[in-house]
Amino acid sequence: MLTVPVATGIIEDASGRLLISLRPEGKPWPGFWEFPGGKVDPGETPEQALVRELWEELGITVTAPEAFRVLDYTYPERTVRLHFYRVRHWTGTAHGREGQEVRWLYPWEIPALECLPANLCITAAVLAEALPQPPLCLIADPDRLPLPDFRKSLEAALGAGLRWLVLRCKTVPDVPTAVVLSALCAEALAQGAQVYLNHPDPLPGWPRSGRHLTQTQLDAGVRPDAAFGVSCHDAAGLLQAARRGARYAFLSPLFPTPSHPGAAALEPQAFAAMATESSLPLIALGGVTAARVPVALAAGARGVAVLSGILEAPDPAAATRAYLQHWNG
Repeated sequence: MLTVPVATGIIEDASGRLLISLRPEGKPWPGFWEFPGGKVDPGETPEQALVRELWEELGITVTAPEAFRVLDYTYPERTVRLHFYRVRHWTGTAHGREGQEVRWLYPWEIPALECLPANLCITAAVLAEALPQPPLCLIADPDRLPLPDFRKSLEAALGAGLRWLVLRCKTVPDVPTAVVLSALCAEALAQGAQVYLNHPDPLPGWPRSGRHLTQTQLDAGVRPDAAFGVSCHDAAGLLQAARRGARYAFLSPLFPTPSHPGAAALEPQAFAAMATESSLPLIALGGVTAARVPVALAAGARGVAVLSGILEAPDPAAATRAYLQHWNG
């Protein structure tokens, strides 16, 4: 099958919104949204084609596009080799010169629309840029340890470089515990970590970056008014989370885990298949030891989430560093 080279622009304005356009009638896949661009003509480089296409389609003159990803995608009628560029600098006002509808949307708003599949993979890559770095998440459950030990473990992990925390409270804590947890949230934020709160409604006023939902909460119609992620276990859950505007998803269990002995592990092959199709960055959860981090990343995970592997380790700081070495070298 012939492979058709295509140049595509991920056009981003100063507020972080991306431009997408609606494919018109008369072209393949009419009625689907996509990042704008078009075929690379003979004798053109992909960058030259990008500049030409965005002028013809949108009336903008692009300067200094940045190569982002190259992706082969096979449609029923052909295979396309998509050269994606980040476009942050241009002159002119973007508009549909060919009569096509265009919209400016934040990356997490795009999956709510019917988009070309290859474009959704790129949406996941853009969302992944906003993940905490390194993308190692500690699921911190205060019910797992006595509160003083919990605080000590969490502070040790933060001191070792942890920059992402999901604070999981399955029930509403008592007032003294809540005071400590609120202080820990503030402490984590002050150290540059992102803090997502997994807590029953009503949410407390603890300092946080966003909220983390269970699949059950998502199914019940909980709609956070700030950034949020979701714990998912299958492709249907991932699709629902993406269409509701999640920024990321935990996908579990990747490996067998003692905490959920009855849950069938996805294993890397199934995880990779869902990662390829997902419009969200997927975080691998479940049985992910430090030694298994490379396997998770090779399967398409954008990061990993850990609970007992850090929180209940004999030396939480050393355990954190063992995970982080896969990003920090």
